[in-house]
Amino acid sequence: MRTLVSRINSYYDGLSKADQKISDFLLENIDSAARLSIQEFAEEISVSTATISRYAKKIGFNSFQELKLAIHATDQKQENNFFSELSPDDSNMDILNKSFKSNISSLNSTLQLISEKDLQKALNLLLKADTVGFFGLGGSNTIANLAFHKFIRMPVKTVFHQDFHYQQMLATKLTKHDCAFVISHTGRNRDTMRIVEILKNHKVPIIGITSFANSALAVSSDIALVSVSEEISFRPEAVASTVSQISILDAISMMYGMQSQDQTDHTIQDIRETIKKSRL
Repeated sequence: MRTLVSRINSYYDGLSKADQKISDFLLENIDSAARLSIQEFAEEISVSTATISRYAKKIGFNSFQELKLAIHATDQKQENNFFSELSPDDSNMDILNKSFKSNISSLNSTLQLISEKDLQKALNLLLKADTVGFFGLGGSNTIANLAFHKFIRMPVKTVFHQDFHYQQMLATKLTKHDCAFVISHTGRNRDTMRIVEILKNHKVPIIGITSFANSALAVSSDIALVSVSEEISFRPEAVASTVSQISILDAISMMYGMQSQDQTDHTIQDIRETIKKSRL
């Protein structure tokens, strides 16, 4: 759908001026770019063909030809605007419908960006970890809390705290034998990167979850899982990315549970029995 546009926007801030020039051209000419050869593309924006080939790889494609296929697919689907603009004249059902479509588009776009290889790497880090920590500030704090809630049902030891100062202390106690999820929409929050610095000083493997593939968090993480979203007038992009980030963490928790099913089943059953005793 709008996967290519979302991908370009995700990488944009971390690109060189020449690469941003290519991005700008693509975003402005998505309907005609698929018809250009690499030589014609280079002439249009006064860059070398080698620069364009490198650009395609920087934003996650194996070649310029693969990028062209994505451009063509985007051009064919321009009529589908999943990130619909909200209007004050919309009915309640219109707003609900557009909100759902925005979330669905974010999920679909994110699904196209995350690879089996990265998921397996993240799972390998988890399976080796003695303790898993969850870190996030602002809106990402809520996502970290939800992830902690999911993983507390797993046999692995889990740690989380809402307060930034407590998070710094928890990060200090983790070691290379543990693992940390660090969540940040922009990947550039100063306090979040302070936590990343502490984790790296203690050689803790980091799984970063962010919406910007070239952000400081993504670059600093051992594995970066990128969620995709776009901004609409009434709803900032961070809100849509929240749905994708929660879904990523939910899926990873299920992957972990499947890999340690015997222990997980026992842990879940114990927790259920404990909680059942608190009910009237």
